[in-house]
Amino acid sequence: MTPHDADTELMLRVKRGDPRAFTELVERFVRPLASFFHRLGADAATAEDCAQDVFLKLFRTRTAYEPRAKFSTYLFSIARHHWIDVVRHRAAGPTTVSSDAGGGDEAHGSPTDRLVAGDPAVDARAQADEVGAALRRAVAALSAEQREVFALVQQDGMRYQEIADLLGIPVGTVKSRVHAVMNALRERLAREGFEP
Repeated sequence: MTPHDADTELMLRVKRGDPRAFTELVERFVRPLASFFHRLGADAATAEDCAQDVFLKLFRTRTAYEPRAKFSTYLFSIARHHWIDVVRHRAAGPTTVSSDAGGGDEAHGSPTDRLVAGDPAVDARAQADEVGAALRRAVAALSAEQREVFALVQQDGMRYQEIADLLGIPVGTVKSRVHAVMNALRERLAREGFEP
């Protein structure tokens, strides 16, 4: 029996021609999709473009939709295939994660923030910014396969079984890849002086 969650019901309404249902799905999933692409290495603008492209593909193929898995698994499968196409069509695949994940220039602090060093709030923000930058570098150093698993694990509600189904690999392989990713991130952060 196929799980019929609220998102699956919305997609079935989209299939029947309900434009409001499509708007609801876009509002619900546009941020998680952009975040997924960003974690895979896209800059903010490319991540948003990719999310829009996924919704366009979803809409164009709406009449073929059959609920065989959770809707989110279906949607992220489209996103994964889209990312593979994006990487194939680039002269060189993505090798870095954009540094604008924290919101652009604000992530580095304004000149005023830097002048009031010693203020506990400013010091905490600076430390969080340093950790965030180190984590982005650590993720960028992962292989494409590891970044993909990391991005999927970070999605709200994505379970190991769903990731296994999406990637076409056993659950045990997903668990071992997640373990390897976490170890790689810990080691990289430790080398940069951050205690895990």
